[in-house]
Amino acid sequence: MLVLTLLPLLLVATGLSWYYLVAAYQEMDRALERRALDQVGQLAKACEFSLFSGNRDELSRLVRSSVSDSDIRVAIVSDRQGREIFRIGQPRLLLQPYQSQASNSNLLARSEETILVIAPVVLQPLAIEDAALGGVNVISSAAARDDIKLGHVALEVSRLSTRARQQSRLLYGLSITGLGLLLAGLLAWRLGRNIVQPIGMLTEAVEKIAAGDLNARVKIETGGEFAVLERGINHMAAELKNSYDTLQEKIRAATAKLSWQASHDPLTGLLNRHGFDAALQQAWDSTQQTDMRHCLLYLDLDQFKLVNDTSGHQAGDELLRQLASAMRQSLRGSDVIARLGGDEFGVLLNECSAPVGEQLGEKLRHLIGDFRFSWNGRVYQVGASIGLVELDRHWPDTAHLMSAADAACYAAKDAGRNKVRLYRRGDEEVERRRGEMEWVGRLKRAMQADHFQLYYQPIVALADSTSEPHYELLLRLHDEESPVLPMAFIPAAERYQLMPMIDRWVIERALAVCVPGMNASLEKPVMVSINLSGASLSDTQFQVFIHKVMRENAAIAPQFCFEITETTAISNLETVLVLIENLKTLGCKFALDDFGSGLSSFAYLHNLAVDYLKIDGAFVRDMARDPVDAAMVEAIAKVARIMGIKTVAEYVEDQATVDALKALGVDYGQGHHFAEAKPLTMLCAELAARV
Repeated sequence: MLVLTLLPLLLVATGLSWYYLVAAYQEMDRALERRALDQVGQLAKACEFSLFSGNRDELSRLVRSSVSDSDIRVAIVSDRQGREIFRIGQPRLLLQPYQSQASNSNLLARSEETILVIAPVVLQPLAIEDAALGGVNVISSAAARDDIKLGHVALEVSRLSTRARQQSRLLYGLSITGLGLLLAGLLAWRLGRNIVQPIGMLTEAVEKIAAGDLNARVKIETGGEFAVLERGINHMAAELKNSYDTLQEKIRAATAKLSWQASHDPLTGLLNRHGFDAALQQAWDSTQQTDMRHCLLYLDLDQFKLVNDTSGHQAGDELLRQLASAMRQSLRGSDVIARLGGDEFGVLLNECSAPVGEQLGEKLRHLIGDFRFSWNGRVYQVGASIGLVELDRHWPDTAHLMSAADAACYAAKDAGRNKVRLYRRGDEEVERRRGEMEWVGRLKRAMQADHFQLYYQPIVALADSTSEPHYELLLRLHDEESPVLPMAFIPAAERYQLMPMIDRWVIERALAVCVPGMNASLEKPVMVSINLSGASLSDTQFQVFIHKVMRENAAIAPQFCFEITETTAISNLETVLVLIENLKTLGCKFALDDFGSGLSSFAYLHNLAVDYLKIDGAFVRDMARDPVDAAMVEAIAKVARIMGIKTVAEYVEDQATVDALKALGVDYGQGHHFAEAKPLTMLCAELAARV
């Protein structure tokens, strides 16, 4: 780099040196020529008298004395006709072609070794002092007034000595130039060693540090400012390395913490579902490769909700922490326990058969049942329902394992709670529970894919034909070739708390489809009934939602009737009363569905401000042939008339039933005898046609 920097300077210096040498070389040639011209001119003047007088001896002496100069090789004197009078030496250049050109001292020719100069010998006028005349008398004539050319003097001067001096000067100049270049090279080397090289080392170190090599260091021996830079860069690199190492340590710690958090439950310190799934997958893999067997326990705490409801979630969290610690200590070292969510736990018993698994499951159940939890002076006791599944090579994957264990756990709950239920293939109760659990995923996917559809069925007036049209909305699932009736999926939806989501969808879709037609036919109103589940009624957010949407559609709110089953109303009496009161202020109607199925139907009826009683279809279906069913229907119809409540008979399948209902004074009938369920879009078209 430094050589490239100094190269222009070296080129300029070399050029100047060469210019000096060439100039000196030319100056020597010009000096030789001037000296030769001076010599030939002086000799021509000296030879004037001798040539005029014809004194050859004097002429010879003058010429020989001039030739004593070592550089003059040849001297020739000739007359005006060019005839040679006297000569010393053998000429190398021809004289005759140049004699006629010589009017003054001239350089006429040159070769590599000699130069030829010639000068004319001219007779000058004479001035003679005459005392008698008292002055100077100049002899003049026509001939004297014009210079008379007597002849020529020619000198051939050697250039060898000049050449020698030129070569000497050239060698000297080249030596000086070479010495300068050598000194410049030494200077460049010195500068490179003391400046450029340290700068390069510093630059290289900085580039390495910038590229991430924090172990790079600089070692410079020149001292001075570079030593200061060396210490600064090395200190900076060391500080960066320390900071980087500290940061990496923090990143490793944070990564380890995140990794732990990703697979562990922060409340109990146990594995979470993700970590447990990985352990279960590893155990399942071992069963596919060997005959090894393991056991999976799915554990759900009983009466845990009581602790949360009475003492708060802080107490519930502390109970979970204490129980998790106790269960972990009671298990074998090779076993895996995890909190799967809420009050549910999973236990993987490695290398364990089903009988041993049942024993360990009972041990856990007793441990939990005997555990006493104290909080703010109150003592709580909880239990555990446990589902047990044996892992072997016949299970297709871990998802089926978890599904079977979950189903066995809920079968244990259904059997009275605080039990261990072993899953056996063909167990109808567990298989039913598994079917419900499969419906959970299926229903969620159907909701996302918009596979639910609304149908409607008319509720027909049996006596008053002038009453407003009345329809009940029915939910169908279309994720297969034919619609799926609600009785196939509603139990699973109720058990796994999906009904609030489904009821919300039904109301939103009904409003989106029906509101335009209902707003356009306010003068000819219709009544649309929508079923509400017990889970929705106990959901505070759902109550806020339904009140909000009815208030936003206040103009048509009186055209909506919400149906609540009798058992739901009785089990959520306070909530139902509040909901009825709030929505009735907006004009909404209410119907008590499946009335007569409960043992205390009439006892609660006077507390519920409903507009319709829907008689349970179990009494209506056979009332034309069964007097007991007919008596039940008659009793309900009489009580309803006394209370001013309209009655609706469900499951009307034939004309005989219609006649019997009319005879008993039932107001409305609903069933396949009147009409099959149809898509709700057809009702919207019918409403639009009525406008």
